[in-house]
Amino acid sequence: MLFEIDEDTRKKAKSPHELFILNLLGFNLLAAPAAIALDVGMAGLLIPLVLSLSVVSFIWIRAAKPAPNAPWFVATHWKLAATRTKILLVGYAISAAIIAFALIVTSGSDKAEILLVALTRVAIVPTLLTVMICFVLESSGIFMAGKAELPNGVVNQFPPPDDVVVKPGPTGV
Repeated sequence: MLFEIDEDTRKKAKSPHELFILNLLGFNLLAAPAAIALDVGMAGLLIPLVLSLSVVSFIWIRAAKPAPNAPWFVATHWKLAATRTKILLVGYAISAAIIAFALIVTSGSDKAEILLVALTRVAIVPTLLTVMICFVLESSGIFMAGKAELPNGVVNQFPPPDDVVVKPGPTGV
């Protein structure tokens, strides 16, 4: 659904999506592989994870408690970004389950180190897939914020106040 929103508000509405994309790029696509390449062990996976979860927590807090006098359009884009972080968390959970399985399988094995390295590399795949999905979704979120648009489902869940003007769409909405 399209709205009549001023340019300054549109820029502010892009912020949660840009923050989430920076999180995806910085902590998931750059820091985690770099930590693996540097061979710092499990800390190489945990440090980017903790930093990423910190950013996700910040997005959730901002979505739950919008800034004072935040326009509805901006607050709703924060909620949209917070909703999309759940996809990333599912990827983290699947990866954590695979790593836990790897730790259980390799406990007591004489080839434990080799198996653990191999299974850890496999465990990262679900997170990378969800990172790519989130990247596409958040790119579209930036585009929608720039166009003063929100998905219809989000608008139904968080209806606009009476002072927000809906633009007529191609079907004459």
